Amino acid sequence: MSLRKQATTASARVASPPGPTTVRVTCQVRGRSVTYNGLTNDARAYLPDYGGYLPSLFVDVPEAWLPGVPTC
Repeated sequence: MSLRKQATTASARVASPPGPTTVRVTCQVRGRSVTYNGLTNDARAYLPDYGGYLPSLFVDVPEAWLPGVPTC
């Protein structure tokens, strides 16, 4: 899994945290859809401790749009 500076796959990669790991998410945005293991989602979560965005597919919650997390 790669975290990107901006919420797009064309943006520079800033980190590749080990998984599974606990992360802190401060906000989320919509972007281009990403498909992984048969799931598709257009949400990106901002992880301030890594300074980048992660497709929400890689956050272990059932909802595509993370509940209780504001829009960036």
